[in-house]
Amino acid sequence: MKYRHQSGLSSLGLLIILFASAFFLLVLFRVGPLYLDNYFVAAAVKNLGNEPLQSLSNDEIRRKLQSYFTVNNISSVSTREVGIERGREGVVIKVDYERRVHFLGNADVVVTFSNHLDFSDHP
Repeated sequence: MKYRHQSGLSSLGLLIILFASAFFLLVLFRVGPLYLDNYFVAAAVKNLGNEPLQSLSNDEIRRKLQSYFTVNNISSVSTREVGIERGREGVVIKVDYERRVHFLGNADVVVTFSNHLDFSDHP
């Protein structure tokens, strides 16, 4: 009679897989919304390329960004964090910011975003 070894997942193996899955889900749910907000921030700045930026004042540019942020429910980024540089060639818009999220225990995750868009080839 031939003896066969038991195959399958042990309780310890299952527990390790569950903890690893829970950790990655925690990362996804805590840090994922920050990246989603940054996606919409980058899209808002990119949409400004359709506007005549040289003829708009800085306040008008910020108002357009704020309306886009409001429509897309972005409350984590303020238009005060928007840098607008004007030159002879055009306008450069910079949205540099960082966000801190409570992660686990006394550990926080700090994520830094840098969105620089150069509209120097636009009128």
